[in-house]
Amino acid sequence: MLLACSVSGIAQERKKETAAGLFPVKQNGKWGYIDKTGRLVIEPQFDVAWDFSEGLAYVKTSSKRGLIDKTGQFVIDLQQVEFAGLFSEGLAPVQTAGQPPRLGFIDKLGRIVINPQFDAARSFAEGLALVVIERKYGFIDKRGRTIIKPQFDKAANFSEGLALVVVGDKHGFIDRGGKLVIQPLYNNASDFSEGLANVAIGGSYGCINKRGEMIVKPQSGYVGAFAEGFAPVILNNKFGFINKAGQIVIQPQFDWTAGFSEGLALVKLGGKHGYIDRTGAIVVKPQFDSAHNFTAGLARIWLGGKQGYIDKTGNFVWKPSK
Repeated sequence: MLLACSVSGIAQERKKETAAGLFPVKQNGKWGYIDKTGRLVIEPQFDVAWDFSEGLAYVKTSSKRGLIDKTGQFVIDLQQVEFAGLFSEGLAPVQTAGQPPRLGFIDKLGRIVINPQFDAARSFAEGLALVVIERKYGFIDKRGRTIIKPQFDKAANFSEGLALVVVGDKHGFIDRGGKLVIQPLYNNASDFSEGLANVAIGGSYGCINKRGEMIVKPQSGYVGAFAEGFAPVILNNKFGFINKAGQIVIQPQFDWTAGFSEGLALVKLGGKHGYIDRTGAIVVKPQFDSAHNFTAGLARIWLGGKQGYIDKTGNFVWKPSK
């Protein structure tokens, strides 16, 4: 939820599946890309290949690093920086190779439009980017101007008009002017999603609206972020789901869940990962060592140290390979 004071803020963006229709695969030690039917569109040739974002993907070979388009052609050379994160709203964070590394932003022509100067940075969201200077978190606009000066102990990107911040050890929310509109009263919290944010008071979790009103009353155990109308909860050390009225709609029975995406939720049961539908019925039996949620109709899975992709019936579109 919160940006770490390191390059991991960008690295974590890699976990987001591409919605561009191309998916990275590894074959015989090299990375390429398939489409959603499993057809190789860009032959495996890269040592590193990240997800596509806004039509571009960061890749690296033994002699070159940069951004490719959907045909696999290098369109931006990145020898001047160490790597680039995901594009969002036309810009992507980049990191220098020096010590300590510094982060800035490039545009889709590869031009550095915000000079590397930050200790950490995240992709733009709702017109602002989260940055860190000397362990304090603030926000800049697309011209690199400081809009909310670095002052918070931790923070997350803006989501639905508000940003989660930490002051001392308490969580609250600010608006785009940097004003605390929900005071830092909570032991923990997550971003707003579907109009609600989960918050912790003591050892209990509930959900508030943007006025700070408690909509889902605090209860013992964890309440996660809402997605597609449902939020994960933990009761008696098992995960289930509630609706926005706080009613249990899927009984707690799973060891873990990532929540719903595209109608299915990734769950863990008996040490393996699978998928359930909105009734709680298992539609893809738990069988994978690790997995991601569905995006653009496919889910990335790992089995025996190899990565593959499945469709929503559980059939392999790309069998695990490495």
